[in-house]
Amino acid sequence: MVQPSGQMLYRYTPLLTTFMANNPQAGSALLTDEADPNCTHGVKWIHDVFSDCVDTTPKLCGFAIGLVSLVLWLIPLIPQLLQNYRSKRCEGLSIVFIMFWLIGDVCNMLGAILTNQQPIQKIIGVYYILQDLVLLSQFTYYTKIYHRGARMRSSTNGPIVVPCVLLAAFGGAFTIVSTQAPVMEEAAMGMTRGRLLTENVGMPPIFESYYDLVGYVIGTVAALSYFSGRIPQLYKNYKRQSCEGLSVVMLYIIVAANLTYGLSVLLESTGWLYFVRHLPWLAGSLGCCFFDVIMIYQCYYYKALAARCDEGESLLASEDLSDEA
Repeated sequence: MVQPSGQMLYRYTPLLTTFMANNPQAGSALLTDEADPNCTHGVKWIHDVFSDCVDTTPKLCGFAIGLVSLVLWLIPLIPQLLQNYRSKRCEGLSIVFIMFWLIGDVCNMLGAILTNQQPIQKIIGVYYILQDLVLLSQFTYYTKIYHRGARMRSSTNGPIVVPCVLLAAFGGAFTIVSTQAPVMEEAAMGMTRGRLLTENVGMPPIFESYYDLVGYVIGTVAALSYFSGRIPQLYKNYKRQSCEGLSVVMLYIIVAANLTYGLSVLLESTGWLYFVRHLPWLAGSLGCCFFDVIMIYQCYYYKALAARCDEGESLLASEDLSDEA
């Protein structure tokens, strides 16, 4: 059984489920107790559109929550992009946070290409990367070009080299994979045709093929990238003692998207193998929720701290004026 998140390709996408989408009989036999490749008791349109066999009430609830999570994942960067545009500043964002987010989305896109996903999934993957590139462009423009002055002229241009080099590397990898995807797809399907690789020496029983394993690894790298990117942003907030420039609305949307994703996985779980195969993304989503909640707390804490400081300065100024009078 393949959940909607696996087919719609959004952040924390379990890319390994794409093998079951292309091989429903083998996938059903592996992940469910009773193989039903035709999904005779499921919702037909969901099975036809998403290759997802929704045949119980919990699975239907999980599917609906998964769609809500997908919609939420389409919009989290929009509040941040608007805030950057209005303030003409991006100093509150960590470049490492942005780059890790981009790495995760590129991994998801590579997974979609490697597994020969439907066009809508590739379009969504491109949409994510375009959002990341717009955010990265804003960061570069507002920190290196827009506010030119003595401070900017005296600063080194070193940090801008890192995103440029990484972007060039990702672009090259994307081009190579795009041209080689059909060949890799044919070779991978040849490897898995006719038998499960549980018969092969050294292959964990939860994987259908080495190609399936590659998808799992790529998805895990994406999940770790989203997870790890929070740490430098938290540190930057702590070092600045401020979250000015960071959109709280974006954080709320991300927390809601991660929670709904985790809930959809738990509701659609068909057995321990299904849970194990989704564990990296589930752990990553909950881990991101933990860090994002801390980040939201930082935003309110530092805002209250700044208000107290301003109030204290106002009282001191009033006392000075009273003494002079």
